[in-house]
Amino acid sequence: MHRFLMAAGLLASAFAVPGMAVAEEAANGHGPVIEAQEWSFAPPFGGFKQGQLQRGYRVYKDICASCHSMRFLSFRNLAEVGGPHFSPAAVEILASQVQVTDGPDAKGEMFQRPGRPSDRFPSRFANDEAARAANNGALPPDLSLMAKARAGGADYLYALLTGYQQAPAGFDLTQGMQYNTAFAGHQIAMPNPLVDGIVPYTDGTEP
Repeated sequence: MHRFLMAAGLLASAFAVPGMAVAEEAANGHGPVIEAQEWSFAPPFGGFKQGQLQRGYRVYKDICASCHSMRFLSFRNLAEVGGPHFSPAAVEILASQVQVTDGPDAKGEMFQRPGRPSDRFPSRFANDEAARAANNGALPPDLSLMAKARAGGADYLYALLTGYQQAPAGFDLTQGMQYNTAFAGHQIAMPNPLVDGIVPYTDGTEP
């Protein structure tokens, strides 16, 4: 659970400081360079803090979920010890804020109902084709295990989220794409998600 929330938590916490550059150069020598960061959760003695993970979920809910799914996780995972550890009552409320397709009913029809803790997190899109159509042809990856699925883990995700820049002179940037120093080929369909003040934290933490 907290591997996903670490990915979202990179937007929500400020525990990274610049470190040694790690070579991740492409064969032509112009690939992305990912800098190692110092994380509060790094082994052997680091760990995730409840506030970090709860803010990470808030970022996912308010920002990431507009495009990205989290289909391998259920709302009840938000109550896990070692994870966000929301109270059972809070998880009930969070789940009930979404509508879930269920059924069939006695008439053989599907219906909508409020979510339950046992429900998986719903995707905004009905299928991959709909997701691609809404995102300039790109399929937003599922975030359930994103930190584990990418080489470099949290360091890569941090570099990606902070790597948006103006394309350098002479760079052939495809229409609708964004320039990113950490993404392979330096062209990414996802707009920059980092906007100051866009996610207000209920615990008073300043973004």
